[in-house]
Amino acid sequence: MSSNRVILPLVVCAALAAFTLAADAADPLKDAGLTKSDNVFVLPDETPVLDGIKALRLTKTAADKESRARLVVDNQIAAKRKLLDDNDKEWHRLETRLSLVTDPRVHNNIVLRMNRLVADQKDADAALKDLGEQAAKVSITAKVKFVDDMAALNSRADAVTAKYQALAGDAGVKAALAQIIAVPKPTLGPSPGFVAAVADLKKWESAVESEAIPIREKDGIHEVDVLLNGTPFVMDVDTGASEISLPGEVAEKLQMVPSEKDPTVQLKLANGAIIEGKEMSLKSVRVGRFTLEDVPCVVMQKGLPGAATLLGASFLNHFIVNIDAATNQLRLTEVKDPSQVKATTRESK
Repeated sequence: MSSNRVILPLVVCAALAAFTLAADAADPLKDAGLTKSDNVFVLPDETPVLDGIKALRLTKTAADKESRARLVVDNQIAAKRKLLDDNDKEWHRLETRLSLVTDPRVHNNIVLRMNRLVADQKDADAALKDLGEQAAKVSITAKVKFVDDMAALNSRADAVTAKYQALAGDAGVKAALAQIIAVPKPTLGPSPGFVAAVADLKKWESAVESEAIPIREKDGIHEVDVLLNGTPFVMDVDTGASEISLPGEVAEKLQMVPSEKDPTVQLKLANGAIIEGKEMSLKSVRVGRFTLEDVPCVVMQKGLPGAATLLGASFLNHFIVNIDAATNQLRLTEVKDPSQVKATTRESK
């Protein structure tokens, strides 16, 4: 009898242990990795996204600061160019009037005004040169980082959202939540913080996608900030150029050294001169949020007068190009099949 008394408790304990293990194994909430936070069952995958949104806010602040600095310089450049345009128009009006004036006093006043306009033009030209150098120094690093980090974080957030959607349709998870006796009854995530983070991400993404790329106009030519192999340059937007064109000095900064193996092509410069260049490829070309890889380009020899850095069709043919000259903005719309769609340029004034 005494031996039976010993065996019975062991059997009961074993049964209880087996029941406990079975209960743990049958917990759909735990199996899904869900933990209770406040009154919401959330996934641990939320944490990297929430940490990422905090870092992204700081990056956005830096990017906005860059954009404001860029806008200040661009507005100053636009004001100087308007001054030059107004002065040029006035100078030609005065020149026409001068030929008709017979009064010596009026004649002298007109000449004095024309001389003043010439002096103002020289000052404005010098100021424009300084402003152009300032504009080239305005960093776009934070803006690029913001766009890239936001895209990566959006992907992670979308993955978490998809997990919640799958769990919401899981019969085991729904049953486990229904069996919980509590007031108020716990719910399946996402957490309020995650919902707010996703809303911010979508808002920022929408703003970036609809955001125009700032350009500058100089003598009828539009300039834009471009990253070539990750290095910032100012390039002329030229939809008539068949490829991206790089002066030898620019290629040297990118450590692109043409060799005999690179095909030789002929180019026509703006001054009409025909020169030879070498066909090469850029690892990456980025304008605004758009990046292309392995982009064909032509590298010119060093020391060529009038050799411009051109953003040509080897990049632009991947987009519908819309240039708004009135607001100095460039909009690019990606095309699905660049081989079938030639770059379309729409210019509004």
